[in-house]
Amino acid sequence: MSIWEKMTSLPREIVMGLVLIAMIIPAMNPLGLPLFTGDMSRAWYNTVDALPAGSVVLFDVGYGSGGYPSLGPGNIAAFHQMFEKDLKIVMMATALEGSMMYPLVMEGVKPEQNYGAVYGEDYVFLGYIAGGQTAMAGVLGDLKALVSVDYEGTSVDSLSIMDNVNGADDFDLVAYMTTAGGTAEGWVYQAYSQYNADVLGGCLSMMTTSIKPYYDSGQILGIMDGIKGAADLEFLTGHPGDAIVSSDILSFTQALVLIFILIGNVSFWMTRGKGEAS
Repeated sequence: MSIWEKMTSLPREIVMGLVLIAMIIPAMNPLGLPLFTGDMSRAWYNTVDALPAGSVVLFDVGYGSGGYPSLGPGNIAAFHQMFEKDLKIVMMATALEGSMMYPLVMEGVKPEQNYGAVYGEDYVFLGYIAGGQTAMAGVLGDLKALVSVDYEGTSVDSLSIMDNVNGADDFDLVAYMTTAGGTAEGWVYQAYSQYNADVLGGCLSMMTTSIKPYYDSGQILGIMDGIKGAADLEFLTGHPGDAIVSSDILSFTQALVLIFILIGNVSFWMTRGKGEAS
């Protein structure tokens, strides 16, 4: 049996074993393979990068545990950039589980340890605010009339970050990450349409086709679309995390599959030519 014939008859167990190894290697030791970052992710990054230090960002953690694998890594990368830029972040949640995602994200960022940030001075979490677009309108219209205490029960009037924050005019940027289409479009209606505010959006990849028209029209300045957008942000901010790992696994395994396809086709034509000659 020739080498080509042996290649065409590789046991399935060997092929699948090699694919499994290709998944394990980057999972245990991320390779940081180069990424072709998307225009929408670069627009998100550039919008934040252009903000001067001290700018105030309203950020909606609008997803729960089901959306965390896709949006959580991007949320962490986004906060790394914002804290590095010395921005002030006023966080809220339009998703009930957003209050559960907040500590997970903060654990990934570690703002006090990595950036010397102080809660109440550099960032605050207002917790879950019910009502969907009603909540958005309330926060942008008269925040302190709607929210009197933060997530920990501390009066917002006692937090220095909130001294000059009362509504839309006091936010330099409105950003959100959500798994809900109504929330994604709601921020456009309430922040951009009502106040002409700069808006950044993060959503699941399957939602991108319905949200991208707002980006194309300039109503959203940048979009982080699912795990690919999260990997882009991790790459652009220089903070590789779970999204980069997922990207490495996909790239590594797909490269191996392409090699198998190439070997299979070459082996087929080599053995076919030998059969015809005999």
